[in-house]
Amino acid sequence: MPPKLDTLASIAHAVQGYTAISINAFTPEFVLGIGFLLTILLDALTSRAASKRFSIYFAVIVLAVAGGFAIPQWHGFDPLHAREWKGGSLVFPYSLTMFPPNISAGAIVHGYAMAVVDNFSVFFKLLVSIAGILVLLMSLASRKLQEQPKRLGEYSSLILGMSIGLYLMPASMDLIMMYVSLELSSIAGYLLAGFFRQSEHGAEASLKYILFGALSSGLMIYGFSLFYGLTGTTNIIAIQQVLTLNPATHTGMNVYILWAGTLLVLAGMGYKVSAVPFHFWTPDVYEGAPVPITALLSVASKAAGFGMLIRFLVLIFPESGRNAPPLIDWHFAIAVLAVLTMTFGNFAALLQSNVRRMLAYSTIAHSGYMLAALATVSLAYGRVSGIVAIVIYLTVYLFMQLGAFFVVELIGNKISSEELEDYRGLMSRTPLAATALVIFLVSLTGIPLTAGFVGKFYLLTSLLTPDAGSHGVPFLWLGVAVILNSVISLYYYLRVAAAMFLKRSVATDRISEEMIPHNRIQYSLPVTLLLLVLVIPILLFGVYFQPLVDLASGVIQMFFIR
Repeated sequence: MPPKLDTLASIAHAVQGYTAISINAFTPEFVLGIGFLLTILLDALTSRAASKRFSIYFAVIVLAVAGGFAIPQWHGFDPLHAREWKGGSLVFPYSLTMFPPNISAGAIVHGYAMAVVDNFSVFFKLLVSIAGILVLLMSLASRKLQEQPKRLGEYSSLILGMSIGLYLMPASMDLIMMYVSLELSSIAGYLLAGFFRQSEHGAEASLKYILFGALSSGLMIYGFSLFYGLTGTTNIIAIQQVLTLNPATHTGMNVYILWAGTLLVLAGMGYKVSAVPFHFWTPDVYEGAPVPITALLSVASKAAGFGMLIRFLVLIFPESGRNAPPLIDWHFAIAVLAVLTMTFGNFAALLQSNVRRMLAYSTIAHSGYMLAALATVSLAYGRVSGIVAIVIYLTVYLFMQLGAFFVVELIGNKISSEELEDYRGLMSRTPLAATALVIFLVSLTGIPLTAGFVGKFYLLTSLLTPDAGSHGVPFLWLGVAVILNSVISLYYYLRVAAAMFLKRSVATDRISEEMIPHNRIQYSLPVTLLLLVLVIPILLFGVYFQPLVDLASGVIQMFFIR
């Protein structure tokens, strides 16, 4: 039995027993926070521009250490000892005094806390760390960033600050923590998007990101206030229990208020994952921000947004039985949102002549694919394959999306252009980069023998698996939409490949012999190695993907212990 919490003294005494649990579970975030402050201090103490390059390496070390502390938080699942498996640890368990936590030796089955450390959150921490490290290494090859060496310390610290928010978003168990973590990552993102404020699109990108972010954030916090008004709590587990016990939420005006709150929250989280119609910032921000930041937003920020969205939708609403209507049919709402998102993203990408802008619209389409898998998730029906598909898809998406933007950056450094017309004949001038870009684009399409095919396969499996009770395929129409949209995406991805491999190069004013000696593009050994680091997983996971399946299987275990 938890202690009776009738006075502030008893609350304070109870808190002391769980302080160590919270601090130990919060170690990766502490590492990032300390690294953020040290990076700022390091930047202030180094006056030479050449010395500030060290801040990039320091930030890489900080992210690696934070990821290293997150690895032991992963609880491997052994079916033979299922009862001994621990779901995770609560962080700040006494954030709500009206609901005392249920903790036993650091394990959680039902708990009321600001955040939780479980396999689900650890997966996203590791993904953010890997994405951050790769983006920082990509930054070393950015010509525009190297032209502003005095700002590299500021740049590195902002990436670390953004990573703290991205770490917390999928781990949040409280509406307040969700909002704070999203704002923490967004504020750093606003600054990074406008890092090249002197450029043609830099200031515009930052301003649009701020305006759309502020609007979406306001809508989301208003939606949170409606949930609090209906239930009297901000903890998502407590909200779920109140909605289950209170029959008033099933009839009358309260259901409409609950729908309004849900749609407002989806507006805020939809902005983070670039879902239509909350996507308007994406193309301009992706085009105006530094290419490494564009890659970070399209991978790490999107992944953390999906983690928070999954946690919110799956845990906050009570699951109805097979013969009872759901309290809120969010599955259908997400399915419609998925079709709109993937269709708009693909058709808009067809019209683009700028490769980076084309990839920006393609990220919108990929958000639609993952939303489609999310729509199938139902714990009452035992359908969790959608979460498995999203975990696998995000893992392979990390490499193919970062790789595509990295090649665009490398080519842009040399030819000072991102226009598709200027990619003509690049195979004869830079075979390595051209071949790598084709591999990434083919994988994004979902062609067999690439990791992208594995992601699409599991995604379609979650959509086309027959229902165990009715033996029908409830999401057949959604699976057909994913297949048709994948076929559409093949056209604009192959346009880039055709330009590089099948068309002859044309001379433009943006390409000069001084920039490209002997009309050949060459890269340094570190750049070549980083490119191979991104290419090899695409090919390896395309033929051997069992590690991805095992990873996803470990991630979803927490959804079985509610």
